[in-house]
Amino acid sequence: MCAAAHAQLPSDAVGPGEFPGLQLLPVGSVIKGITVPRYEAHKVTALMRAGEMTVASRTTVKLQKVNVRLLDDKGAATVAQTPGVEYNFTTKHAFTTGKVTLEDERFTAEGTKALYHSESQRGIVIGPVRTTISAAHLNKTGK
Repeated sequence: MCAAAHAQLPSDAVGPGEFPGLQLLPVGSVIKGITVPRYEAHKVTALMRAGEMTVASRTTVKLQKVNVRLLDDKGAATVAQTPGVEYNFTTKHAFTTGKVTLEDERFTAEGTKALYHSESQRGIVIGPVRTTISAAHLNKTGK
């Protein structure tokens, strides 16, 4: 029944797992200079910037030259950079298509790729991974 109902949707309707707005862009569309903020309680908690976004399907986009700033309650940022990310709106998974670097005042980590789930806000850097802990942070925490 679900498949039959989905087949009757007009071609511009938003289907299950599709992102509103992507139905306005044909597959293959390229948009340059993307900035996407994330808000929680009227505060920006993350800011993703990409040099360009390509619509791969009605549920998937490919981003190039990606920089993400994750902000904590005090405004300190963890910055993630990677040459590319593929994001699926159905599964809510993002995975890098190249090396990833994470940096903040506490550490720097570099890995060959990363996987992130936007709904749970959890991710993993896949290796080999190289992590450097800041001596200043260790001295500040006493550990």
